Amino acid sequence: MGNGLQPGPIGASSFDVDEGTMPRVGTPPPGPVGLDAKNEPTKAPPGPSLGQRILVFASGKLNTVHGNGECFTLADDALKGSGAKSAADFGRVAPDVDYVWGTAVTRANLQPGDVLQMKNYRVDIEETIAKSDGSAEINDIFEERPHHTAILESVGADGRVTVLEQNHPVGTAVTRNVLHLTNATYSSGNKSYKVKVKGTFWYYRPQAR
Repeated sequence: MGNGLQPGPIGASSFDVDEGTMPRVGTPPPGPVGLDAKNEPTKAPPGPSLGQRILVFASGKLNTVHGNGECFTLADDALKGSGAKSAADFGRVAPDVDYVWGTAVTRANLQPGDVLQMKNYRVDIEETIAKSDGSAEINDIFEERPHHTAILESVGADGRVTVLEQNHPVGTAVTRNVLHLTNATYSSGNKSYKVKVKGTFWYYRPQAR
């Protein structure tokens, strides 16, 4: 007599199925697509950094005499106008003070918008111009900044940086100039240069107010 069970294969035995091999018996409901999908809010791009805002202020004063014409005033107003602390937040402000403009950084870590403070700066440059007839013209160039502040615009090669500054030479409007921060020897075309630098530098990263 039958026992009501479906016959199985001859010789078959029971076995366990690993859960890892079990088939999925359900699927998650589909999400909305096309016009039914919700639009994710678009994130606004980050605004300009503090250093960028300082450079925008200073470069906007190029070829003009800003404020009272002092180098300090350009840096002071550029920092304060960009939301940064200025020299008065870090100590006394007077003509004989080596101003502090933020957090001290090294020359190797300089970045645009930093502030350079210098004392008794002098650079002597021997420029040699090679001529087609084999002769050479030698020019001696020097610059001095006894007590001066400048805003760093970019870092170049061979210890050179480009700065935005005012009152150099005395009475000059805001200008873009190249400063040599280290001794160097380099060439450009038919010209070669030997640079010797003296003086003291301080480099500062402005801090948000």
